[in-house]
Amino acid sequence: MKLFKKKQQSNLSILKRIGYRIYFGPFTGLKIPQSVYNILTTSEILGLYESCLHSKFEILLNKEIKNVLLVGGNNGYYASGISYLLNPDLIHIYETEKYFHTLIKSWFQENNFENYKISDKASKEEFIKIQSKIDFVFMDCEGFETELLNPEIFTWQEKTEILLEIHPFYKDNLISILSKRFMKTHKIELFYDDFDEDNKIDKILKGLDLKIQYSKHPNHRWIIENGNKINTSGIFMYLTQY
Repeated sequence: MKLFKKKQQSNLSILKRIGYRIYFGPFTGLKIPQSVYNILTTSEILGLYESCLHSKFEILLNKEIKNVLLVGGNNGYYASGISYLLNPDLIHIYETEKYFHTLIKSWFQENNFENYKISDKASKEEFIKIQSKIDFVFMDCEGFETELLNPEIFTWQEKTEILLEIHPFYKDNLISILSKRFMKTHKIELFYDDFDEDNKIDKILKGLDLKIQYSKHPNHRWIIENGNKINTSGIFMYLTQY
């Protein structure tokens, strides 16, 4: 309880100083709903969470993105941020945990976005049904990438921009499997967590005269494996059409 209250007070201190909006990066200015004040990390509030993705979002600004499919809605940070940045006709968000549905909706309501749909689990059956063109897929599905990414089965993926966090800690040979599936239709790029994020966050907090403790690299990423907490690092794949 003490740790929760400390995080709550820290988040509110930052939010008050930056006007309850994302501070930096491609989602700068996005309004943060009260429902996630106590949930977001310091890096999310400041807009530096997974900042290695920022340049990829800039690339997408130069493409016509009308329909977005997002797998792994979580607390709504990316769902609302991508909608805010790209303004698609529709963003279809999949999230298995019902608890997060309310949080996701709160972002869209706070920012007056109406271009969204929330569903439960993304599955092969769901993806096979897709007939319309999907311009962009954003995915973080904790090891289910091989089930949901295969252009031979889901032919619409041949003409889709795809950005995903991959989880080789869950699936052996994951990078090789995905690369072989998409090498004929897409240019493949790997990139990794930017450990300099901590220095940038420290600089911002110092400038705001805030002394706040937060979860830094590499302790902010972990999985449970055989009952043990294992620290991991972020690895991402960008699949862009030739």
